[in-house]
Amino acid sequence: MTTSPGALDALLSTVRVDGDVATAHIDDGWMQGRTAYGGISSAVALAGTMALHPTETPLRYAQISFVGPVGGDCTVNTRVLRQSKSSLFIDAGVSSDQGFGTAAVFAFSGDRKSHLDHNRLAMPDAPAPETLEPVPEHKARPTFVRHFDMRPTTGPRFAWKSDVGEYLTWVRFVEEPACHPAIALLAMGDALPPAAMALFSEFGPISSMNWTVNMLTGDPKTDDGWWLLSAKTGFARHGVSVQDMMLWNRAGEPVLSGSQAIAIYA
Repeated sequence: MTTSPGALDALLSTVRVDGDVATAHIDDGWMQGRTAYGGISSAVALAGTMALHPTETPLRYAQISFVGPVGGDCTVNTRVLRQSKSSLFIDAGVSSDQGFGTAAVFAFSGDRKSHLDHNRLAMPDAPAPETLEPVPEHKARPTFVRHFDMRPTTGPRFAWKSDVGEYLTWVRFVEEPACHPAIALLAMGDALPPAAMALFSEFGPISSMNWTVNMLTGDPKTDDGWWLLSAKTGFARHGVSVQDMMLWNRAGEPVLSGSQAIAIYA
C-alpha cells in the first residue's frame, strides 16, 4: 500500500474548533466534479461534530442529506437536539463558499442489554480480495476513488451496461487512516458507484440525494484494512433510484447497513 498526500488523516488534520463551530479543508483530491464525494463530506460533518462535542459513546446512526455542492474551506455548525442517559442526538451542517452543502443528524448510543440475538445479514460468498484484480483506471472515474483500493467480486465490474443493478466489492484505503473508525467508515461506506449505474445503457450524470447509515457495532474493525461493500438497487424510475447498502468486515461480520436515494439525469 502506498501513501497519498490527500489521505484521510491529512484532511482531518485541517479540522479546527473555532468558538462554537468547526472548520476543515476538503482538497481537490476528494472531489467528484464540482462537489466533494459524499462520503468525505459526511466524514467531515462527523469529525467536526466529535471535535465540538467529544464523547466516548459510539456512533449508532446517521441521516445525511446532500443538499448542494461543498468543497474547499468548510464550516461545520452543530446543534444538540437531545441528550439523555442513553443517547445523544446532534444536528450538523457543512457549508463552504458554494453555500450550504451537507446536512446530517448523528445519534450516539452505547450497547444495551437485550434477550435478542438475531442476525440474518450474512456476508455473501466472495473470493479473497488478494485474488481479485483492482478496478482499472478509466477517464470517467472521479478523483476521490484513487484514495481507495477496490477489488470487484461477483456482478458487474463497473461497466456501463448490465442487467443486474448490484455491486459487491472489497474496498480498503490506499493509505490506512489512524482516525476514529466511525469517521473512516463514513469516508469509505459510500465509495461504490450508485448501483443503478450497472443498468445504464447510456452514460449520464448522477447525484446522491441522501444516505442513511446504521452502525451495527460500536467497535468496527477488520483485518488487513479490507471491507466488503454491497450496493443493490431495487427501483430506478422517473430519474430516481433507491438502493440498499451493506458493509462487512474481513471476518464476515456485518458492520454497517444503509440505504440511499440517487437522482439520475439520464
